[in-house]
Amino acid sequence: MSTMEDPLNLENRRRLYRLINDSPGTHLREIQRELGMPSGLLSYHLDYLERRGLIRSEDDGYRKRYFIADQFRLRDRRIISLLRQDSPRKIIIHLLLEESSSFSEIREALGISKSTLSYHMKKLTKSGLVLSEIREREKFYRLEDPEGVMDMMVSIRSVIEPDTADRFAEIWDLLAER
Repeated sequence: MSTMEDPLNLENRRRLYRLINDSPGTHLREIQRELGMPSGLLSYHLDYLERRGLIRSEDDGYRKRYFIADQFRLRDRRIISLLRQDSPRKIIIHLLLEESSSFSEIREALGISKSTLSYHMKKLTKSGLVLSEIREREKFYRLEDPEGVMDMMVSIRSVIEPDTADRFAEIWDLLAER
């Protein structure tokens, strides 16, 4: 392949590719802040790399998130997208700690408004990451695959919020005790 045909022949594209590799699930504004690249130029290079099959995007319903094309399966990309969002991440961590919780227990533990929690629980259950069941007239939630979520948290621990990393260490210790 000649230099002109190599999709990573430009330094901006190489920097962009490295950032997405090091920070899976990053979105346009994060990339823009990190690289200091104008949004039009950044969008052009993202589209170029995606058309060439080097990266892929995943729409999380709020933002388009970017991944190296062959790095994660679809389900893993969706988990990462959710873990990179503040409220879904807090809910997921709560469910890792508690295994199963009612809507009101989650709301109380996280201090999230009813409407916000309802929105995120619908999104999490629709994704298949969280399962729900009715018990004694109350809806309870649990993670479909807690071990898979833990594995994904380990693989992206360097790109999640520092407070989340601390909380994750707490979860790891609790699970090790079981």
